Amino acid sequence: MNGRADEAAAREQQPRVREILQDLWDQFDVEEKPPLEDKPGEATIRACTLGGPARVSAWAEGTQLRVAEETDPELEAEQAQLVRAWLDEHGWERIDNPAPEGDPVTYHRNTDGFVVTITPWGDARVDLDVQSPCFDEEGQRVG
Repeated sequence: MNGRADEAAAREQQPRVREILQDLWDQFDVEEKPPLEDKPGEATIRACTLGGPARVSAWAEGTQLRVAEETDPELEAEQAQLVRAWLDEHGWERIDNPAPEGDPVTYHRNTDGFVVTITPWGDARVDLDVQSPCFDEEGQRVG
């Protein structure tokens, strides 16, 4: 395999990442929620940090939903919790949050190595980010 095998293997995860993102999007319960495909999102190869010089990459996609026109921390927290409850129900493990205690960001991982980050912003927005497992220079899954 060539030196870009990590990126090629990561790109192959795009359909599963998108499927997970859609499942999460479906949990939001707000009036006039646009379809996920109508939301601008970020899709990219992301470098995994494993502390070494080797190339290790993952595929990541994210999006954001404005849950209200005005700041509404209660509604925002409620919507983020709907997503968290779905993840809990489907066997996703909550992983340590490196942010200071009380930070509303949560991280979740499933047994296949996909990671979800849920970020309530405090201004009526909730971010969703899904990252695939990481792949090395040979295109093998690591971590």
